[in-house]
Amino acid sequence: MSRAAGARLGRATAAAVAALLALLTVAGCTETAPPDPVDPVSPSATPRQFLTLGTVQRPTQLDPAGVTEPASAGVVVNVFQRLMTVPPGTTSEENPAVLKPEAARDCQFVSPVVYECDLNPEMSFHNGHPLTASDVKFSIERALRLDVEGSSVALLDTLRRIETPDELTVRFVLNRPDYQFGFALAAPAASIVDEELYDPDELRPLDLHVVGSGPYRISEQGEEQVRFDRFAKYVGPTPGAEQTLLMQTYPDPGSLEQAMIDGEVDAVWQGLSSAAVTRVRDQIEASTDQRSDAGFSELLLPGARVLRLRWSPDSPARPDADVRQAVSAALQGERTLDSIVPPTIAGYVSSFAVGGQPSPKEAAGRTTLVLSHPSTMLDGADVANVLRSRIEAAGDLSVRVQADAEHADLYLSDDKAWTPTALAWLQTYTDAPAVGSTVRVEELTDRYRASTDADESLGLLSELQKQAAADAVVLPVQQADEPIYLAEGTTWDAGSFGPGWQLGLWGLRRV
Repeated sequence: MSRAAGARLGRATAAAVAALLALLTVAGCTETAPPDPVDPVSPSATPRQFLTLGTVQRPTQLDPAGVTEPASAGVVVNVFQRLMTVPPGTTSEENPAVLKPEAARDCQFVSPVVYECDLNPEMSFHNGHPLTASDVKFSIERALRLDVEGSSVALLDTLRRIETPDELTVRFVLNRPDYQFGFALAAPAASIVDEELYDPDELRPLDLHVVGSGPYRISEQGEEQVRFDRFAKYVGPTPGAEQTLLMQTYPDPGSLEQAMIDGEVDAVWQGLSSAAVTRVRDQIEASTDQRSDAGFSELLLPGARVLRLRWSPDSPARPDADVRQAVSAALQGERTLDSIVPPTIAGYVSSFAVGGQPSPKEAAGRTTLVLSHPSTMLDGADVANVLRSRIEAAGDLSVRVQADAEHADLYLSDDKAWTPTALAWLQTYTDAPAVGSTVRVEELTDRYRASTDADESLGLLSELQKQAAADAVVLPVQQADEPIYLAEGTTWDAGSFGPGWQLGLWGLRRV
């Protein structure tokens, strides 16, 4: 029996389009944690006492089973562990993504449908509870049960059952061969939670304390600031470098830029507008020490920012293939990304038309669409208005732009896949292909997961990407490097991030 038995997240002008897309190549109550018996916290924080990371992003869900967006994923990657991890970055056929153990000591297929993991011994959660195979089983079964739309849980859908022959062994029995299953165990939904603390049937509310086993624990959490303290008993490959870190959320990019000037932050992640990035870059280029006037240097995460436009499965216009293709064709002249799998990922195949003069079919009447973007997305309103102008210029379509719309036809996103794999990048599409393509997409996906032949796998990925272009329910727009800014005396290892370039605090430190 498990330990939890009985105990149990204004329109942009057409003339501004090219310039804007060029610029976009960058770009409550506080609860105190219970005392940690193994890693006592430091005295109360002041803004400059601890290394401070500034951002405009605000985590909205800290239960890993419910994570669907980058800010929350960034916190979860640091606070929780998964059995496996994957170094971020560019991959290729010659340099594929490589699975590495995190909470596991080793994981391997013992048969085509059985994946077995041995845990590191003597692991514990931040509250001192031991972490065992029972917690892993509970956590993954819970994520599948909650089945939060937009989370990484769909990558686990070949799982039939989980066996725990002893406290340090987890055996995953699959319902069909899936040689991509290890990568699913590196995604946020596979994070390990304490089965004595987390409800098996509900996401944990934000006002309750977060408890994981990762390199950092949350000692204070508020609406604008999260305090992380290094977990001294962490067992894994990414121990924290700093004893204490603060993540400070600013209301807008202008406020964060001023905080850089005023010396309030040591690092900036997902915070500056494209105009501010241009200003900072101009200062860096003009300087002799490669620093801005405020003393910041720039670190680029290659290809980490990807803009895509996706159709809502609930849109009344989505079933109309001509409307979908008209929207896709309207973006053809501005598109710089030609697949929903970026070219920095192994298995990429060019599949969407780029450039030239599109010739969409004439529609029988006018269709009005709602295009939504997150209000916290950097330059989100400007990009949405640029896309609106292109779609309307193609004719027969009207587009209303609305931030954070609960119901919209099209959603603009600044994507990060859960892992640096083609299947993870395809998930947004494979979760909801066009009507009529579901059976074919499922067949291609299952064949890819079961394949051990490199040429066959590439062929299947090619077919999936071409089918995605034909369906046009997820539209690539642009890929760009993502900038991070570091004050003098601060360093951040570019490889110290989560599998999908999620925020990795363990590589951030003062020197």
